[in-house]
Amino acid sequence: MFWSYLVIVPVLFFNIVFISSESTTIISKDDMKKFTEEVLQKDNSGISPKVQVNKQGRTNSGSSTDKAEKPLLNIDETVLKYTTIALLRAMFDNFDPDVKHAEAVTASEVEEEDKFLDAVLNTDVMTYTLKFLKDRGLFTGDRAEFKEFLKNTWFTLYSRGHRKKSSSAFEHIFLGELKANQVSGFHSWIYFNDQEAKNDLNYLGWMGETDFGKGKLLRIHFTWNGITKPVGTLFVGTTPELELALYSVCYLAYPNERCDFTLDNKMIFIQTYTFTGPKRQKLIGSAFPGA
Repeated sequence: MFWSYLVIVPVLFFNIVFISSESTTIISKDDMKKFTEEVLQKDNSGISPKVQVNKQGRTNSGSSTDKAEKPLLNIDETVLKYTTIALLRAMFDNFDPDVKHAEAVTASEVEEEDKFLDAVLNTDVMTYTLKFLKDRGLFTGDRAEFKEFLKNTWFTLYSRGHRKKSSSAFEHIFLGELKANQVSGFHSWIYFNDQEAKNDLNYLGWMGETDFGKGKLLRIHFTWNGITKPVGTLFVGTTPELELALYSVCYLAYPNERCDFTLDNKMIFIQTYTFTGPKRQKLIGSAFPGA
């Protein structure tokens, strides 16, 4: 998140962006489906059965009635000790959700980012992801360069207004943000559980569910810090490495487009939006799953 990030790998950055701009001719829809089915098989964490979903009442985006008296998630404590989940949760207190407030990044917070990325890269999921990207010509670097790419793409700070470096792809997607009295981003079940446990979030009901065996995709309605999210989508019971792999590959393969794929033969998509950040760096402005 420091300015030192932003000038670390200019060659890597330009290589990636140049290749990804031609990505729709490199990764076909069938390629994406093969990748996502294989990467799901590589994810053998075993955590999904330990994450119980209590959908309760069905609702819609315009409803003001709470259709769910109980929390959405009930998670076995062992899930929170899973390595990449524990390291992800350690970063939750590093961010201010208000986009009007500039983020102040400490050396210990940068160290937490590095530990998280190192753990993610040590998984079979991300090892396979890097191989897939290299085989398809979307990435030409080694593991260390891939880590630098992930670090720059996900943790580089930029402004969503007010001239404050207050946002990043990671904060937007794996936590959530508050902008103009709206909930923005917020697509992580792990952060959702954290905020439910702190009574900062109220789950109001569900609108859609896609079960793909090792996890689910939910479309839900909730309030966070008293502000309504009319329609929110979450992967649930999935590992951080699987989610990071899906978002990153879709961003590289189909930037600013809908990226269609399957998980356990269930149709799912991720819509990505790019953002031009400091030094005209191409970053992830937003990304969200749907079905």
